[in-house]
Parts: sequence; C-alpha cells; structure tokens
Amino acid sequence: MPSPRCSRWCLSLLVASTLAAPLHEAARAASPFDPVLERVLKLLPKRPLEVAVIDPNQAQPDVRRTLLTLDAFITKGGRVVYLTSHSEVIQGALKGSQLCDYILATIVWHEMAHIDGANEAEAQRCEEQLWTAFLMEERVDRIQGLRYLKALKSRRGDEGHRRP
Repeated sequence: MPSPRCSRWCLSLLVASTLAAPLHEAARAASPFDPVLERVLKLLPKRPLEVAVIDPNQAQPDVRRTLLTLDAFITKGGRVVYLTSHSEVIQGALKGSQLCDYILATIVWHEMAHIDGANEAEAQRCEEQLWTAFLMEERVDRIQGLRYLKALKSRRGDEGHRRP
C-alpha cells in the first residue's frame, strides 16, 4: 500500500494533468458554488490566490477513489486550493448552513497553510486557531463550535486529512 504522501503526490500529478484545462474554463463560467465561495472567502483573514471546486466524477477511476475521500487538497508546488464538490461540508454550505460556511473556511485555511509550506501538524494548528477565533468572536454556536474544536484536536498527527 503506498504511503499517504506518495498517494497525495501521485494525486497531485494526475489532477494537475487531467483537470487543469476544465478548471480554468469552469472558473469563467457561473457555478452554483460561487455564492458559497464568496461567503466563505469573506470569513478568512486573507484570501487564497485561487479556489476551485472540482467534481470527482469527472476524474479517472483511480483518481476518483482518492478524491472521494477528500474535502480539499492542493497540488505539490501549486497555489490553488481545490475543493471537492461531493464533500458533505461544501454540500451543507450549498444548502445554506452557516456552520458549514465556517467549517469550509477553516478547511481552506488549512490548505492555504500547506501552500505556505506547513506540514500536516502545522496546518491542523492553523485550522484550529481560526476555528478558535470564530468561537471567541461568537460567530458560531458555542456548543457546536466546542464539539467541532474537540474533534479537530482529536485528529492530531493524522496524515489522512480526514474531517472530524
């Protein structure tokens, strides 16, 4: 079984080569995800250079299997945060869940930390710090927010990028 790093690196190459052209075309066309991205990006301390939503069903079967396990990812050396359209979090945000908007913001923030060179533990801490700020500013429900923070902290050291 390949290591998670090898799998992510291979996924990066496959995604970059197979989805690059459609992503640029999709970025110009209106998408049902546009309002979600607009809301989510306003929640971040700084904006990423680019965020793209991809449909795992458009990928090759071997890549699709990996994409279906992710909410978001970046490609090695890339500056784009990719969100997967099937993700429960983005689907919840699409349905108008404010809590999902905030969770999605922390997911994007986590990937931005990777773009800036953070390893998994550092990216998780960045995500937790942003979530804690949302809690302290009372932007999310306290009970739900504390539960989510506990779940975030419980995954420490998890290289698999699994959502709590």
